[in-house]
Amino acid sequence: MEQFFSDIRSSLINTLEKRQKQLFAVYDKAFPAMGKDTLERLFEYTKRGKMLRGCLVSLGLELFAGSTEEQRQAALLAGAALELFQSGLLIHDDIMDRDRLRRGKPTLHAAYEDELSRAGYAEPEHYGQALAICAGDLAFFSAFELLAEVPLNAGLQRKLVSTAARELSLVGIAQMRDVANGALQSTSGPIASFDHRPAKQNKKPGSEPDEEAILALYRHKTARYTFSLPLTLGLVIASASDVQRSQIEQLGEKLGLIFQLKDDELGLFADEKNLGKPVGTDIRENKRTLHRLFLFEKAEPELRSRLEAIFGSKKLSIEDLAIVRNSLEGLGIRRQLADKMHELAGEARHLASPFMAKATAAAKGALNWLIAYSLSREF
Repeated sequence: MEQFFSDIRSSLINTLEKRQKQLFAVYDKAFPAMGKDTLERLFEYTKRGKMLRGCLVSLGLELFAGSTEEQRQAALLAGAALELFQSGLLIHDDIMDRDRLRRGKPTLHAAYEDELSRAGYAEPEHYGQALAICAGDLAFFSAFELLAEVPLNAGLQRKLVSTAARELSLVGIAQMRDVANGALQSTSGPIASFDHRPAKQNKKPGSEPDEEAILALYRHKTARYTFSLPLTLGLVIASASDVQRSQIEQLGEKLGLIFQLKDDELGLFADEKNLGKPVGTDIRENKRTLHRLFLFEKAEPELRSRLEAIFGSKKLSIEDLAIVRNSLEGLGIRRQLADKMHELAGEARHLASPFMAKATAAAKGALNWLIAYSLSREF
């Protein structure tokens, strides 16, 4: 990892460890055993991540202008809060996607389920998921508590919290859109409230999402939350203008779209050991990705029929995965989306140029590394 991000990640871990000790003093009074155990699981899970979002708060601050020590500490607190938000979202996401491996270890609900099962508890799968949902909620509450303690004047403090709350709310709606997409079948009837297109387009509700609808999902489920939000929080801490925050949001969207497209690719083609989670989940869950959209559009009838049997199957075989991979390669779709990522990277570099003029040398290097890393990462 580039040195800037490595240094910030270490500082974020220190910040999280301090917060864990502070929360332990509170939870130990109410529920000693469960409070301590839950905190240990949650913070250990959080510290295993790359902490990209947390680091990007500090990067946003340093891209805008030289910072004070107080601002740097504020960015670390806001960054630590984003990492707790991310943990809560991932814990819930793993339940929805039925994944049992995350960051190279059992997902939280899988770990709870295994422990309940070994101890002879009833319905370990259900109650393991329920416990994990509660832990995810705890991550959200702890994160908002951290945001509320970021040392800023009252106006900036409100802006910080409201900006985070707005974007996270949109993540929630986008996640619902993703879940509804996964439930779509060829025989699905219309549910008006589930329609993914604006009413003015007069399209049949319940139909397959098109490229525009999938990109909208990517934008709000990943791009803005993963990049625009943390970079913007850095600018809020730096007292930047609304215009400057809008510019950094646009830059973040480009980076985030690259990130999601790469995530989709890795979910199909990566080495599972490097990825730290199962490969092929998007196929099993029948996620409406651009890879899937273009594959079904380009496939001949015989291949399309085979793909319809593969996508959504909970018993995805190695042979099934190979068919999807070979088809994406053979039809040029993997190359097409790689070109799209490079195009977005060029747009991101253009949007970054006004900030590069004021940024510290470390921040410039970090942003250039981030764009290159987004295109080439393997996990």
